[in-house]
Amino acid sequence: MFGFGKSAREPFADRKSVERWLASFPANDPQGTHAALITELGALAKRDAIRTPSCLEAVFHLDALSEPLRRSLTAQYLEHGNRSSRIESQIWQALFDLTQGFLLCYQAFGGDVTSRAQSNKWQALLAELVARQIMHQGLDVKIRLYRYEQWIPARWGDLHALFQRACTEQIERVPVAALPDGVLTTIEQEYLRVLLLQLMNAGNLSPRHVEWVASQLSEWCAPLRLNLEPQTISSFYVDLAERTGLRRRTAQPLEGRVLFLDTQPMHAMLMQNVVMLEQKVRNDPLSDKASRRADQLNLLTKLAGQIDPEFRPVTRRGERQSASGQVDAIVGFTKISGFLRDEDASRVAEPTPHSGSFGGTLEIATFGRLRNENARAQEMVRRRLVSYAAPGGAWQVRDVSQTGYRLVAAMNVITAVTLGTLVAIRAQGESLWTLGIVRRMKRLTSERAELGLQIIASNLVGVDLSTSKRGDADYFVDGEATTIHHRTFQGLFLSLKKRSTDTPIRTLIVPAGEYQPGKRLLMSVAKSSHRIAFGRLLEQQPEWIWAIVEPLDQSVQTGPESP
Repeated sequence: MFGFGKSAREPFADRKSVERWLASFPANDPQGTHAALITELGALAKRDAIRTPSCLEAVFHLDALSEPLRRSLTAQYLEHGNRSSRIESQIWQALFDLTQGFLLCYQAFGGDVTSRAQSNKWQALLAELVARQIMHQGLDVKIRLYRYEQWIPARWGDLHALFQRACTEQIERVPVAALPDGVLTTIEQEYLRVLLLQLMNAGNLSPRHVEWVASQLSEWCAPLRLNLEPQTISSFYVDLAERTGLRRRTAQPLEGRVLFLDTQPMHAMLMQNVVMLEQKVRNDPLSDKASRRADQLNLLTKLAGQIDPEFRPVTRRGERQSASGQVDAIVGFTKISGFLRDEDASRVAEPTPHSGSFGGTLEIATFGRLRNENARAQEMVRRRLVSYAAPGGAWQVRDVSQTGYRLVAAMNVITAVTLGTLVAIRAQGESLWTLGIVRRMKRLTSERAELGLQIIASNLVGVDLSTSKRGDADYFVDGEATTIHHRTFQGLFLSLKKRSTDTPIRTLIVPAGEYQPGKRLLMSVAKSSHRIAFGRLLEQQPEWIWAIVEPLDQSVQTGPESP
């Protein structure tokens, strides 16, 4: 493919061949370059391929020259990955295939280096080969964390085996120019970055957060070293004989090939950044950067907690309790508001029983049974729920607390869920819906995934919101007051209480583009209308905004307004 009759190994004859080969592709055709690159790497990884030290150096050079392609695909994923599952899948697969292509190729070269232990040319390339293998292991971690996937034990075994080989050859701290622009690194540093990226992600980082953390690890990990002796009682350790990552030390004795990591220098660096951000937020709370700084502050606080060398248990408002059962779930603001509006519009009054009437007797005689209007209404409710509910069936409840749920859902749901997605759940057989926000995600298997849901309301109402040309001001036509409304959209009205004795806080969730501080609206639910205005912003996500609302009058208008 794209070879025009040339052998598959010619592009990798030397560094100049790689440059000429890449230059032969149009600059505006990254997909063609990507496809050809994957094909050539696959051919070079075959058992019967001819591989030489100069060929390996050429692959190193190709790896470095592929960095712009990786950055471009990553930028596309972060920018367009949430537009649709198809786009997300295409870009994610391209990133994944690129990393796997290099990993398989390097693995083949690793076998050649092992079989030629007496060759100085091969052995001189071992340090950079192992470093680049571990770097691509780190890329594999990052790409999987975009989708909240965790490594299987075999992946951990491969990573530890690479580092053990480096330690055996005493090259784990030898500087190699494997980073972009020839920047030096070491095998130990790349190994630590993989370990810490896995440790710092607890399922509550978005793809943008994962990418930002990965880009900062080069600086954060610089002062860290692995040691044979622990620095603190509760320091982290990694057991090279096991198939797991970094873990916090406990009182139990440790056996095996154990290395300890003191994360105090990294934790101090993060806390210094936290203090600086807190000061900026306090000094300039109305700045245009305040929202971004608050988000970064929250992120750094979470990361610092994950690597804190001193174990500090999270203070919970309510202990988790194991639970079981199934819940119906509706995912996304649009689906939830549409279902509640449809439910309100389709509400059917319960019919009066007439089984003892003449009509009822006639029905039994004619049809052999009494047609049950209640059953028909319930069937309509069930069908309506099916059209809005998340695919894959009911979700399983793992545990509950005062503030949330841990749930297990089908994987085809998770592909459309991101952190910050709204989810409405209802125990099967019950009528009340509970509203929550997805705060954690973790893929368990190829078919199931786990979600952490923060509950924000146990009573929610779908409402219609309308705006007028001048807020909600009245216009006078022929001496009569008339309010002119020009646009209507849907929202979710919530009433929150921190304690049973508190005054409820009224809040509203609306589409992201509809919020403006102080904006006036007319909120309609059933046959009632209320004049309200937006207050303080509580949370903002790409699909929705959650804000406090204030009533503008105490009167409630029922039915059509009288002149």
